Amino acid sequence: AVPVAQELRIVDTGLDANHPELRGRVIVRRNFVDADDAQFLRDRHGTEVAGVIAALANNHLGIVGVAPGVRLLALKACWQLEPDSDAARCNSFTLARALTAALDEGAQIVNLSLAGPMDPLLAALVEQGERRGIVFVGAMPAPSEVAARGFPASVAGVLAVDTAEGHAPTDEVLLAPGREILTLTPEARFDFVSGSSLATAHVSGTVALLLAERRHLGSAALRALLMSTSSVSTGSDGVTESINACAAEPRCRRSA
Repeated sequence: AVPVAQELRIVDTGLDANHPELRGRVIVRRNFVDADDAQFLRDRHGTEVAGVIAALANNHLGIVGVAPGVRLLALKACWQLEPDSDAARCNSFTLARALTAALDEGAQIVNLSLAGPMDPLLAALVEQGERRGIVFVGAMPAPSEVAARGFPASVAGVLAVDTAEGHAPTDEVLLAPGREILTLTPEARFDFVSGSSLATAHVSGTVALLLAERRHLGSAALRALLMSTSSVSTGSDGVTESINACAAEPRCRRSA
């Protein structure tokens, strides 16, 4: 296995840090929305994202995350709209506070499984983080949500991600699995979930694996590497192209 020592910030809703697949892995929890600690643990979207990235390995339970050795810092900037729903909402103020915290705490990787209109303040914070060597991974919006790419996907340097299923490869957007992904939900449960949020989590986990071995890689080099090592497969969705974590890491290729 490839060792992982990264700390990865998830800017999202809260998440279930007590889930058996995450217990002891969420080293920081910060809430920029409210003071409701109980709801933080009940939030579904952040739990799903965290599961794809970091669900424990070798615990004879459920699933294994892409980077099961990564340590998570959960920064709640979005709030769940309905009980047991993935739908959530953020605003510029809560996102700015969470991004500022990520910068102040020396983030290595920031996962942004969210999408909204372009925001000059948020873009400036991300650009400042990029100058410090932070890698931001951001979700492409669903066509019905935002007409343009918006924040964070259109900010220069952000690794923009969309679902491999139903999308043709481009030179700008990374593709990763995002349809019917088995992941975690609150209260020690599991469920199948779809969307670019899950694809973004796949890329963030892969970036953590790569940076554990090659810390010098910046966003541009990571994008180029993941693009050049993507693999093509044929399934029920037809021919799809997706990032391939093992193909991107020489050590993994040697041991395969």
